[in-house]
Amino acid sequence: NELESHKLNFAHKVRESWLLSLEGTTGRNLSRSENFPGRNFNLDTYSVNPKLSYLLNKQTRFDVFYTYGSKSNQVGANEELNQQRTGLAFIYTKSQQLSINGEVNYIDNDFKGSAFSPVAYQMLEGLQPGSNFTWSLLFQKRITKYLDANLSYFGRKSENSKTIHTGSVQLRAYF
Repeated sequence: NELESHKLNFAHKVRESWLLSLEGTTGRNLSRSENFPGRNFNLDTYSVNPKLSYLLNKQTRFDVFYTYGSKSNQVGANEELNQQRTGLAFIYTKSQQLSINGEVNYIDNDFKGSAFSPVAYQMLEGLQPGSNFTWSLLFQKRITKYLDANLSYFGRKSENSKTIHTGSVQLRAYF
């Protein structure tokens, strides 16, 4: 496996409450297997991600973002993906005691190739061709100086599948 990535980030604060960010990424993801040639891929990737953030105060931020990404497999069936992602996010942090993060995304995957191959799973990041929705909520709380609790919830929905809900609870002790 080989992974190569080049990223350029730009951020500009406009007045006191607005932050404009732009991220551009290019890369290559290569996987070779002698025993499983159907799992071989050589993906050329690029993406552009503009984001506008509203800084309500030092603890609260709201984001609206868009991402356009493209992936093309240079071996095998030459699969191609053009992905558009639009989303909203919020972050609330109170000192180091409490943190709440939430995000909602609409993802449109224009995929050419077989959606039931290992290469497609890698390119689509576990989602399906067509329209997809994802959402997440993360709650972190410091209980004591040596004990933290995390509660996370993730959901996703594709055009032709039922909604999938995933959650986890974590209690972390520091020694």
